[in-house]
Amino acid sequence: MPPLEGVPQPLAGPGEYLTDPIHTRTYPAVNPLKVSLVGKRVFVVGSGAIGQATAVSYARAGASYIAIGAHCDLTPVTAAVKQAALDAERKPPRVLSINLDLTSTTSIDNAEALIQASFGGIDIIVVDSGALEEMKPAVESNMDKWWELWTTNLRGPYQVARAFLPMILKGGDKTIVFIASAASHCVHTYEMSAYGTSMLAQLRFAAFLAAEYGDEEVVPFCVHLGDLATGAGVDGASAEHENNMPQLMAMKKEIVKEDGLKLRLMV
Repeated sequence: MPPLEGVPQPLAGPGEYLTDPIHTRTYPAVNPLKVSLVGKRVFVVGSGAIGQATAVSYARAGASYIAIGAHCDLTPVTAAVKQAALDAERKPPRVLSINLDLTSTTSIDNAEALIQASFGGIDIIVVDSGALEEMKPAVESNMDKWWELWTTNLRGPYQVARAFLPMILKGGDKTIVFIASAASHCVHTYEMSAYGTSMLAQLRFAAFLAAEYGDEEVVPFCVHLGDLATGAGVDGASAEHENNMPQLMAMKKEIVKEDGLKLRLMV
């Protein structure tokens, strides 16, 4: 959400509120109706509000193949995706619903094989796997549940990237997007030590992927969607989704020159 004047922003992190204006609704520069993704193959991991909105937006942009992976009934999401394409006067995509367990290597490997067989490859992967914990100080937390968040927020994205990278390397866009959080930058009194640390590790993992596969034109990055319950960067950098994209792109040369928006130790 936009910053409220005079109100502390405990989750505000690097990369937030860089532009004026900032946005909480779709605006012309990011309107999916203004682009064509015909022929693109997309895999969205997660079917919550963010995952569904992502899949719907790709349908509105004309993506031809959309796979959705989650550990729940995907019938409503599939219907919403197909309807979004029709409403946008696009050809309905081929939609593949996959029962996916991010904690299972076998489940992820099976998803990779199914998408390869059905789509012949993949261009874009969006991983929305974040989970929140019960907010308690570390000593009062449940140890198993605390570590379970690391399994969901880090091991899950790692397993997806590891399984799909060979396919991504053969694709066109070679893009992996992780839905991250400003909590990766913050140490505060919200008693979210598992969430904050696992999201910090996810951000750094994206940076390692960029370092390891950047020469092969793979583009892994994180997106912080704003101050949501879930919801930070390009090649290890961090920028918020609410920033005005034309203004942010106009700052590209300066950001690259200064090696800005990066996670680092300041001394």
